[in-house]
Amino acid sequence: MYSEDNTDRVLKILRRYAYQSQSYSILRNDKSYFFSPSGVDGVIAYAVRSKVALAAGDPVCDPSNLAEFVTEFRNFCSVRKLRCCFQAVTDRCKKVLEELNFGLIKTGEEPIFEFDKVSWSGGKFRGLRKDANVAKRRGLTVVEYRPLTGRRREWEKNMEELSATWMKFKGSGEFAFLIGEPSLTDPGERKYFLALKDNQVEAFVVCAPIFGRNGIYFDLMRRKEKTLSGTSQLLITESFRILKDQGYAMATLGTAPLAYGHVCDPIQRHIIELALKLAFEHLGYFHHYKPLYNFKMKFGPTSWESRYLAYWPPRFNPVILYALLKAYDPSGVTGKLLRQIQHAWHSIKRLDQVPGNLIEKLKRH
Repeated sequence: MYSEDNTDRVLKILRRYAYQSQSYSILRNDKSYFFSPSGVDGVIAYAVRSKVALAAGDPVCDPSNLAEFVTEFRNFCSVRKLRCCFQAVTDRCKKVLEELNFGLIKTGEEPIFEFDKVSWSGGKFRGLRKDANVAKRRGLTVVEYRPLTGRRREWEKNMEELSATWMKFKGSGEFAFLIGEPSLTDPGERKYFLALKDNQVEAFVVCAPIFGRNGIYFDLMRRKEKTLSGTSQLLITESFRILKDQGYAMATLGTAPLAYGHVCDPIQRHIIELALKLAFEHLGYFHHYKPLYNFKMKFGPTSWESRYLAYWPPRFNPVILYALLKAYDPSGVTGKLLRQIQHAWHSIKRLDQVPGNLIEKLKRH
């Protein structure tokens, strides 16, 4: 379980092995920690919802120990009559889970930016450069804010106001699980980049380290409801420049969820397209997933990496979706949503037995 002692232990393990982009967020106190009974040096952070043990990302351990460690966690879950799931796992972990006969669904694509390959020259990025330059001409600048070396109360007040505005706009509870938090009172090893105009914060991003890749994960972005044109573009491009100058090798803007255009298996496409669409729209904010994918594309990722939901037993059950959403938004997700997901799932299972126009009928449900 979570404790201060465990936090120190987990942080040391993260520094040795963390590879998955969101690994640093397992330090949030909404999770329990599983440590190997046989002595594998590693940790699996998880939350239990509706009898589903939902692990947060890849197990954090040496890759050579993944199979043994996953098997131990699966046995731990079986004894407690829990389904065993891993959310947002990488291809590296996926291979091991496949060999252990986990069911797998591809849930998104994550843009990777290798700084020695990133270039925004040429006609392809003319729009990006134009947007960033417009923001500069209107007086915006980007700085890194370091709370541990000098507090700026006026900036922090602005950041708190932007976060409050975002919460009101989003319309559901505070997200958790594999999503971080500003944590200005306890920044740890997070980084903060601010877009300023007249010394006021127009937008900011909170970044977390990816220790195993000498990288940075852009975890949260908050901005005014009406920002100056080009604010987000300038904030991200300037943050990349600063990070490269500091010696980091890569960054990621986080997974674009529901990127089902990359999924070939028809049943998996329908699971994502219908059931997850219905579920995520319940949370309000996530209905922007398509623009989010397009926004990340603007910055020219050097590659895209797949992310997966893995589950055991390997027969998919809609309660897994409900558990996942409940973990992300504990206060905003109710039993009514589970019934909606189950209804969508029963329709999906009949897709290969009914006319193709059922999809449109379900979308109008």
